[in-house]
Amino acid sequence: MPITVFDVRGIPSGRREAIEAAVGAAGRTLSAPHEAWITTDPVRGGFKVLVTGPHGFERSVSFAMDENSGAITAHVRAALED
Repeated sequence: MPITVFDVRGIPSGRREAIEAAVGAAGRTLSAPHEAWITTDPVRGGFKVLVTGPHGFERSVSFAMDENSGAITAHVRAALED
């Protein structure tokens, strides 16, 4: 079940679709629904992904704006497994 991305704020349109797809792909093996919010991270100059799920699950992962899709998927998947 993929992660549902509810909101993407401040991400340049050229990157938005690839980032959303990478985050969604990280959740393909999840058995319960999870949600994500993606926003710019002005402190680090990149973007942040907040993932929430059942039983109070919440993880946040920060990325550089030019991070590749494979790395985004891998880091979000690793955060889901913690």
